[in-house]
Amino acid sequence: MGRLRIVLRTAGVLAGLAAAAWALKDRLLPAPELQEPPPPPRYRTGPPSPPPDPDDLTDLTGVGPTYAARLADAGFRTFADLAAAEPETVAAAAGTSERRAAGWIRQAADRS
Repeated sequence: MGRLRIVLRTAGVLAGLAAAAWALKDRLLPAPELQEPPPPPRYRTGPPSPPPDPDDLTDLTGVGPTYAARLADAGFRTFADLAAAEPETVAAAAGTSERRAAGWIRQAADRS
């Protein structure tokens, strides 16, 4: 009878520990991370956007919006316009050095 009592007591202790662990599982384990489903695909509802301007002068190295606006005001709207110009004319129109203008002209010639 003594061994049965030890076995029953041990089983009771183990059952109590299991019940306590089950009750505390939410505190001991981190909450599962819920992943949101990906958003549904977007469909174009209007007409397609126009293609980008192929002669955007700001694509040239060193030409920002300010220089592009100055060049446009002087009549240089395409790479071909810029490639056909003289560095002195471009420099005067953009308010920059002839060396920089010559670089823009070379780049425009490569693209036209």
